[in-house]
Amino acid sequence: MKWFLKQIACWLLVPALAPAQNNKAPYDSLTAKILTKQQMQEDLQYLRKVMEEVHPGLYRYTPKPDMDRRLDSFYHQVTGPLPYYSFFNQVSSLVAGVRCAHTHALPGPDWEAHFMANAKLIPFSTHIIDDHLYVSVNLTTDTTIKPGYEIETINGERLPQILSTIYDRTWSDGYNKTSKTQRFNTGHFSLLYYMLVARPDSFTVQARDRAGRAVTVTYPAMTPTEARKYFRQNPVNKEIVRLYVDRKREDLKLDIRKDLNAGILTIRSFGGSAAKKLGSFLPKAMKEMAQKKIGHLVIDLRYNGGGWDSAGVLLFTWLIHEPSKYYLRQHTVSDSSSYYKLSDLSPEDLANAKNELVREPDGTFSIKAQYAAGLPLQYPVKQPYAGKLYFLMNGGSASTTAEFLSAARAHQLGTFIGEEAGGNYEGGNGGSFIPLYLPNSKIKVTIPIVYYDNYTKPPVVKGHGVLPDHAVPDDLDNIFRGVDTQLEYVLQLIREGK
Repeated sequence: MKWFLKQIACWLLVPALAPAQNNKAPYDSLTAKILTKQQMQEDLQYLRKVMEEVHPGLYRYTPKPDMDRRLDSFYHQVTGPLPYYSFFNQVSSLVAGVRCAHTHALPGPDWEAHFMANAKLIPFSTHIIDDHLYVSVNLTTDTTIKPGYEIETINGERLPQILSTIYDRTWSDGYNKTSKTQRFNTGHFSLLYYMLVARPDSFTVQARDRAGRAVTVTYPAMTPTEARKYFRQNPVNKEIVRLYVDRKREDLKLDIRKDLNAGILTIRSFGGSAAKKLGSFLPKAMKEMAQKKIGHLVIDLRYNGGGWDSAGVLLFTWLIHEPSKYYLRQHTVSDSSSYYKLSDLSPEDLANAKNELVREPDGTFSIKAQYAAGLPLQYPVKQPYAGKLYFLMNGGSASTTAEFLSAARAHQLGTFIGEEAGGNYEGGNGGSFIPLYLPNSKIKVTIPIVYYDNYTKPPVVKGHGVLPDHAVPDDLDNIFRGVDTQLEYVLQLIREGK
């Protein structure tokens, strides 16, 4: 469970982005910003125009007449001036209703540095299990509330209402909920609360300890920069630091369990340096397992948020034994939109777009197979893995990872353990992206421009990710004992020959 380290990432790592602001008194200037009715309606009109022209999945879950009515309603809800965060909440709700994990709103171009130095947040990292929110790290110097305590109310508001507000205004593919809850387990609860719920100067927190005893404490709001100073000072965090924070975290790793004739292949990312190393890492790992005649392989993809399509496809080719489909189709809704100039497409890609696309009778444009990893028929490597496969996954297994898991599920490559994967089994939207800045509020809305159709086989639960064969939720006792619940479960399956 080394991913537990991610729970404090927002607080402890990102502040380094804004060292020049650390000596200034924290002040979020956005809290004082007021937007006029005209400014907000202009922003909403602009957002709608761009989405209607280039968003390939705008009507994936909502028929066009219903989406048109929904977009109209947001426009007409604006009847007078509003504070910035009130409008941000409206935009967040609108965007969340598209039901696309790659379509999301953030507060402006430099929000990371600005927030880490100036946003005064609730000083906890958290872990959620079955809609119960537990403290994982206390970022104050007060020792009253300890890791493992369950938060019941914040400033008098009960947790179910707080969670409902955040869920309604955050993004995921289709009706997937696990991807939303896992954000709370990767350090984002405090930030989401700040952006979408409230921005008080202090927090009165009612919590219960592991024995059920209630405690109520009031804490001042705290910037991540401030919390960074106290994290290791608080003795209640000592065991969490020992178990998780001070461990080395590797994005690519193979562990061999000789006693079980099993390999545990951990892949925490399909992007960046991990993706670059995957092409050399996999042959070495597979060769080692072949030499040692390892008959069981656990592939741990929990909290792998995705990356390059080609990396997921590469792993797939090491596990199949006959030519197999990965994607069925990828398409766009335009081959020449002027908004593509705002995207991350290179000038060469923009110039060559019409050569890479085929116009379809329904007016969409399919990407030619040679221009997208995973579209052609995939062939196994010369010596693919021949043993039994197990896949560990959760709501943090998203984007490219969710697509890989869809292909693995469709081809019945192994047994799936954990919780519903992030993403949608049938496919999502992604590929390339437009970082759109609304002209007046400067709210940043990310818009994908490619629609993905995964290769699937029944059963299909619309709008949900790959479902586990064995649902294994987190166990709070195990977390604080340093025991990996899902991994221990799959190792027991191997012991039992299942």
